[in-house]
Amino acid sequence: MRDALEVMLGTGMRPGEALAFRPVDVRDGKSGMVIEICGTLVYEQGKGTFRQDHPKTHASRRRIPVAGFAAEVIRRRLEEMGPGDQENTVFHNRRGGVLSMYNFRCTFRAFLELADLQDSGISPRWYRRTVATIIAREHGLDAAATHLGHTSSAITEGFYVEPDVTVRHEVMLAVQATGRAEAPDFSVLLQGLDEEQEDVLDRLEEDEPKDGSTAEADAA
Repeated sequence: MRDALEVMLGTGMRPGEALAFRPVDVRDGKSGMVIEICGTLVYEQGKGTFRQDHPKTHASRRRIPVAGFAAEVIRRRLEEMGPGDQENTVFHNRRGGVLSMYNFRCTFRAFLELADLQDSGISPRWYRRTVATIIAREHGLDAAATHLGHTSSAITEGFYVEPDVTVRHEVMLAVQATGRAEAPDFSVLLQGLDEEQEDVLDRLEEDEPKDGSTAEADAA
């Protein structure tokens, strides 16, 4: 759970995306680590939870840079996986299969209770919203929308205009400074957002596709 949360905070991935990426989706080079988001976890009654080989929307398929503290977590976990695990998810159950989003959320709530944060309003999406806020304040709303796998009106001025798919490692510098274990710098989060920025971030969050955990909970 701790590793998954650090990766979510260091990437801005949706919970279903964070639990679905595989070693084969990771590129680690001189400029830093990059993850290709090309799948997500979904739940279907009668079939259970499985990895879908494409994300929820066209814009959700993207390559994103990883903050240094999250890259360290991923490197450690990759070292623990063998050559035959390249198509398996980095976060997996004891049998090597995908994790259940329902169980993940239940464990997350248990962690909040242990930390006496059960009434804080923190959810798995809180980490994604935090990354979006940091990028929006440092690089603008378009950069935040692109990183999260959305398209804003400024990005898609015309119907046939494709969003910029360039991997921008610089957008994660402020995320790294905020989330690092030693001497974290919260100055970006202490800055105020104007009404337009708050409204856009709220709409990005409202437009999030469902990850299937609600249906899974109903079935359980």
